[in-house]
Amino acid sequence: MSAPASWRHIGLHGHSVGTFTIEPNGIRWKSAMNTDDDDVILTKTLPADTITGAKWTVFGRSGHLRIQTSGKDAELRFDGFPPKDFEQVRSNLSDHNNIDLTKYVMSSAGASFGLTGLQKRHLVFKQCILDDAYEEGEEFEPRDGDEMLSLNLADVSQCVVQGNTKNEVELQFHELDTVEAGTDQLVGIRFYIPPDPDADPTDKDAETPAEQLQQTITKVARIKNTAGNAIVEFDENKGTFLTPRGRYTLTLYDTYLRMHGSRYDYQIKYDDISRLFLLPKPDDVHMAFVIALDKPIRQGQQRYQMLVLQTTKDMDEITLNLDEKTLKEEYGGQLDPVMQGSLCNLIAKVFKVISKKKVFVPGKFENAYGKPCVKCALRASEGHLYPLEKSFVFIHKPPVLIRFDEVDSVEFQRYAGGQGSTRNFDLSVKLKKIAGESNAKEYAFSGIDRSDFDSLYNFLSGKKIGIINTQDALNDNPTAAAYTLATEGNMADDSSEDEDFGSNDGASSSDDDMSDADESDVEMVPEDDDSDLEEARKRAKKEQKSEDGPPRKKKKKAVEDSLPKKKKKAV
Repeated sequence: MSAPASWRHIGLHGHSVGTFTIEPNGIRWKSAMNTDDDDVILTKTLPADTITGAKWTVFGRSGHLRIQTSGKDAELRFDGFPPKDFEQVRSNLSDHNNIDLTKYVMSSAGASFGLTGLQKRHLVFKQCILDDAYEEGEEFEPRDGDEMLSLNLADVSQCVVQGNTKNEVELQFHELDTVEAGTDQLVGIRFYIPPDPDADPTDKDAETPAEQLQQTITKVARIKNTAGNAIVEFDENKGTFLTPRGRYTLTLYDTYLRMHGSRYDYQIKYDDISRLFLLPKPDDVHMAFVIALDKPIRQGQQRYQMLVLQTTKDMDEITLNLDEKTLKEEYGGQLDPVMQGSLCNLIAKVFKVISKKKVFVPGKFENAYGKPCVKCALRASEGHLYPLEKSFVFIHKPPVLIRFDEVDSVEFQRYAGGQGSTRNFDLSVKLKKIAGESNAKEYAFSGIDRSDFDSLYNFLSGKKIGIINTQDALNDNPTAAAYTLATEGNMADDSSEDEDFGSNDGASSSDDDMSDADESDVEMVPEDDDSDLEEARKRAKKEQKSEDGPPRKKKKKAVEDSLPKKKKKAV
């Protein structure tokens, strides 16, 4: 018996490249990657008694090897072999594992249509060959040709019917983190399935061939298969998703949540959630529950890094499918089998406890009308910008999360006073330059009401965020200048963390804790926190309008003398 044979730089489908070895006791593949990630497969071993067959195909300059097994992996695919090594691979498989390697012919006709079929968990497309009719008027009989394409349905993440005619099926695939950087991945493919010519066109409820194929793929790929029992479910009537737009039923399990809609179905692991936010909308009726993801979900070509659920403050009741003993042992008694309260608080509370992620709420910032956000536009879409204690959050199209530690500087634009002043101004946020990028990323929030300038400027100043045009902003906005002078020496660096939802409510989830009247889950800012700002604003307005009286002139002069002066340009 010959010695074990090895090939380097051999890729395993769905993983990285590594070393492929044929041994007397089977086949072993070892990845060339060095990582501590438990989700990355570094070694794959196939015992000799599980190998049932092997096929060899050459694509371009590379030989591809398919290994059929009797285990849970019906077929493993390796690529990167030199085409001239066919005999060497064949002899080693025969000597060590008693497997005969056969050449498998793939279709190279270049056709874009064919016949479909299922082989275990693979969707196979074969060339469609039409035999000539022997008699006039006789129908052409299609028959299978060589294989054109084979897809492992275990790699399918979504299968939806597209188009109003319901004749197109779109397959979306999992995006792998284990491939090398810069490597192209197939993330989606769409097929057109012709309608049944014998079907009744007036029957709108009849399933099309595309819908039948979609149901078959969904069943075989086990896209909607869930493991474990659901802990709690929020049906689609509990709120509307603004991003991605539509209605979804939210079901929370032990380690992941499921979003089930009419067309798309997602399973999101709690480990893939970076942050959660509960943000009040300015209408005082709706609340926005924001889920920020490390791995975005995808619909077609569109990716969604942040999910925005719009819900209400209405009183509601939910039932958890766990007994009191289990809730106490696994979740520290922070949840009850039956919970009542405002719907937004219930959603935030359940997400926080089950996912073990903090839910951040607005902190000390208030605009001129006492709201925790400012109305503005990002590009051509209107929304609201929430300055939190450690980050900016813009909702809702597109949702944006900007951490303060990523910000290089901010700049106020179109704020200058005088006869040509506008009623709005812009805020430009420039991020720190990332290695490898030619230009730093920049966000321009436009159309902010002028009355919100003071509160926004003073908030950013307190966070010690670099403001490029500080001197111009103070000179052209005496209200902000007066506030800055009044608080100079007393304003410390406000480096507190974002407010955490329910951080002071203890472990109880009773009716009182979750009610709107109590609001114990959200730390409310006292109304008199900005009293010094209001006094400075009124004082500055009086000084601008008043021209009589020595005391007022003296006070105005004292304020103006302490302001930074603009340098006059030489003529």
